[in-house]
Amino acid sequence: MEARCTCGAVLPDAARFCHKCGKPQFEEDVVRLAAAEESHAVPVPPPPSAAAPPIATGISFKDSRAVGITIIAAILAFLGLMIVGAVLPGLAPVLLPIVLLAAGFIVPAAYRRRTTQPLTTAAGARLGWMTGVWFFLGGVIIASLMMLILSTPAGAAAMQQLQSNPQFAQMKISSPHDLMTSLLMSALPTFLLVTLLPGVGGMIGARFWGK
Repeated sequence: MEARCTCGAVLPDAARFCHKCGKPQFEEDVVRLAAAEESHAVPVPPPPSAAAPPIATGISFKDSRAVGITIIAAILAFLGLMIVGAVLPGLAPVLLPIVLLAAGFIVPAAYRRRTTQPLTTAAGARLGWMTGVWFFLGGVIIASLMMLILSTPAGAAAMQQLQSNPQFAQMKISSPHDLMTSLLMSALPTFLLVTLLPGVGGMIGARFWGK
């Protein structure tokens, strides 16, 4: 009976390999070729491990996302205090530290959501400090506009009305010049206050939100 390969080719007697497909016909040849293929097989490198996400540390005014987020936070804090001051004037000074701390605390959460990068406490403090800087600049702009208004005749009449306020009278301000002098003298302490408190809030927020 003629021998045939699995491919259908007719094999001559004692043929070790198929002349058509090259398949070995003896078991020892099959084992030998399999061992040779394993020895020359190229090892497959393991899949690369997932790299840890970068940690956000270089927060600065060059970071457009940090700038945008901190400006929005400062505006919201400023508007909130203005609304409270219009409704309950005596409550605004009490709420100022709380609002500044809250603004600094929330900013790391917003930045973490936008960048998906873990935050260090130093980065959180930087975000809070930037929020305080924008808050201070907003106050400077409001104070400058107020000084321009008080320099007009209508502003002089408003100054006379303010002098009837007991709290305003205690400040011993009788003219726009006195008001400007008072604002300039309080500029540095005010800057330190409105930047330090959000910075502390940012550090706490970074530990809470930044993981």
